[in-house]
Amino acid sequence: MMTWSSGFVGASLADQTAVGVWGLLAWRYLVTAAVLLVVSMVTSSTRRAVVDVGRGDLLRQVALSLLSHVVFLGGVFLAAHHGLDAGLSALVCALQPLLVTAVGRLVFSDSVSIRQWAGLGVALAGVTLSVGGISAAGVASVGLVVASLLGLSTAALLERVWQPAMPVMLSLTIQVCVAAGFFMLCALADGSFRVPVSGRLVLALIWLVLLSGLGGYATFTWCLRHVGATATSTLLYLTAPVTMLWAWAMFGQRPSPIQWAGLLVVLGGVACATTRIERSAAEPA
Repeated sequence: MMTWSSGFVGASLADQTAVGVWGLLAWRYLVTAAVLLVVSMVTSSTRRAVVDVGRGDLLRQVALSLLSHVVFLGGVFLAAHHGLDAGLSALVCALQPLLVTAVGRLVFSDSVSIRQWAGLGVALAGVTLSVGGISAAGVASVGLVVASLLGLSTAALLERVWQPAMPVMLSLTIQVCVAAGFFMLCALADGSFRVPVSGRLVLALIWLVLLSGLGGYATFTWCLRHVGATATSTLLYLTAPVTMLWAWAMFGQRPSPIQWAGLLVVLGGVACATTRIERSAAEPA
């Protein structure tokens, strides 16, 4: 959660620079793609897995990239650019566990207990408290984050349906390269590809590449495959409270007592909602 939540703070940190949204995302993904390609070339298991990648596997990874990288991050960064604070972005995206759980119940006939539903509801209430108040924001900005929510949720569900067999590192490399190409085209189209280099920009790129791009997405993809879409999405409830702690550490935004209370409520709700999931995963098939 520390790495995943860092993305919301990174969006706010980067927005303080004079770089456009598409230019920042383009350079973030180009640098991340370069790192991943180098790592993939020196990793023997990844090199061997490339040979087995078929056309269908590649197309599925392209679809996952567009949903979980382009739609999700594009919406979050554009919303931050238009003045939507990181807390509200995290709050809207915190609806994902309810959405993924509901789809799992309706489409996949998942067994969801009353305790799990109650835990999800309690966690959502805690997220609202931990945000500590919502600043005024335009409908368009909120709509962008809603699009992000739908993109990431759809990607999580498709991971469950397709169950990709390729290594996480190879999946992430393909997805990042696809997103890098898309964002670079957007940046070239609006003239923001050439960016003024500054210390703040370098800090933002390091933050976004290492913590959010590599750490956050690698952890998210691994959890989807080994923990499951529902459990992974439930853990995303921790995003807003952890974002609150990041904002305190990075920007000196000291949490209020009600925000600390919200953090405790979220922890209790997530523990309640995931207990049965973890026990079920441990049971033999």
